[in-house]
Amino acid sequence: MSSEKVDATALTPDNYSSDGGLKKEVAIAPTGVDPSDPRLKWAYRKVDATLLFILFLSNVLNSMDRANLGLSKVASLEDDLNLKGSDFNVVASIMYPTYLVFMLPSNLALRKFGARFWLSLITVVWGVINMCMAFAKNKTDLILCRLFLGAAESGATPGALMLIALWYPRRMVLSRVALFYSAFAAGAIIGGPIASGIMKINNPKFRHWEWIFFIEGLVTAGYGLLMYFLLADYPEKSWIMTRQEKDLISEYMSRDQVDGGHRPVVYKRLLHHMKDPLIYSQALILFCANFGVNTILTFSAIIVKNLGYGPSASQAMQAAPGICGFIGCIVSRYYPKVFGNHYRSSLFCSAWLVTGSIILLATRNSGANIFALCLLSFGAFGNVGMGPGWLMSNVGGPTRGALGGAMNVICGGLGGLCTSYIYRNKDAPNYMFGHGMNLFAALLSIITATVSYVIIRIYNNRKDTSPIDVTGMTDDEIKDLETDHPDFRFVE
Repeated sequence: MSSEKVDATALTPDNYSSDGGLKKEVAIAPTGVDPSDPRLKWAYRKVDATLLFILFLSNVLNSMDRANLGLSKVASLEDDLNLKGSDFNVVASIMYPTYLVFMLPSNLALRKFGARFWLSLITVVWGVINMCMAFAKNKTDLILCRLFLGAAESGATPGALMLIALWYPRRMVLSRVALFYSAFAAGAIIGGPIASGIMKINNPKFRHWEWIFFIEGLVTAGYGLLMYFLLADYPEKSWIMTRQEKDLISEYMSRDQVDGGHRPVVYKRLLHHMKDPLIYSQALILFCANFGVNTILTFSAIIVKNLGYGPSASQAMQAAPGICGFIGCIVSRYYPKVFGNHYRSSLFCSAWLVTGSIILLATRNSGANIFALCLLSFGAFGNVGMGPGWLMSNVGGPTRGALGGAMNVICGGLGGLCTSYIYRNKDAPNYMFGHGMNLFAALLSIITATVSYVIIRIYNNRKDTSPIDVTGMTDDEIKDLETDHPDFRFVE
């Protein structure tokens, strides 16, 4: 890892593009790595084809394994296990306490043991736990499985976000995070039709919902084993890149003030970053967006069934909002270029959430409700694809990256926990409380994005007027400054 520093003139606000990266024409000294170099572009295509694709497929399975509870309810899980009242909501929510508790420790364990081992292990474990849910005989069995499932899944998304932040320069982070999060929508697209197909299995050994858990869990566990042989911890350990490509990426990451994964988490700096309100205000965007996301993943098939459709049709029709969410997540990578910054992009996504929620509250027409779910999905997945990328573009190094990734998903988990209780059996078939809470979350996302924007403007103005004096600091101390470095500018 080169210890040479970035030319300070290259890191002024005028030299940043709208997506948070440096413009191509900026001269970087002394590394001289040109972003337009075809060798560098080819190296990152390889990273996309290996690291990003592996993480994408893992997230597709993660999405399907979360959604299969709601799809199983449509397949008579409640009746078969004698769940009453809010029992289903308790089962849906109970994974989030362990999910949140084990979030940061799991992310730090990834740093200690490496992505190849840790992400592969937890993928196998949560696949096996999903298989075990097929053998549940009552509410207690489901609750125990869901508690362990939360602990197993806790490190997957923050670990992936941290890897993306350490492999890619800031100008690429947003688009890769958007692609990664689009996997949740992709899981919704295929999860419903797959569950509908599984329900056609007529075998006395398992009921329909048991087959859903068992088959999808088996696929996840098998993929976790495959990840161990395909995933690499850092660019230097990549099995597909040449030595020259590894060196190019290392130099390019150095110029971007990101350490490429070499430096450990500095716990003193971790405590410092934990006091920064910007991390929490940006992470709250994901909290709000996850109301819509979890509505689509867990409750959309249930909502559709209460519009008068049968079980198989309800499961299959989950694909419609899933497709809209996938499109919303993919196109969100272009929003900062279209709207000029991430703040206005977040407001655009939230507007779709507000519109969808209002339609759901205003009418019981089945076509209008399905259309509204599509709008809700488009806006929610757009914010999910863009919001975390905005935060991770502002981490500046592995310590803040570890905290930022964990806080992103902790707030997302809290959003999932809250959403588990807003669609209650007693509110069927109108679900006015649930739709109203989605509207509240959409309005709150507008507030949190505005707060984040104001804080960023204050921080950047402070750097312009009163920058930190790095005179007398060692190279390691300067690197550990991360976002406090006088040349670093936060992305709006």
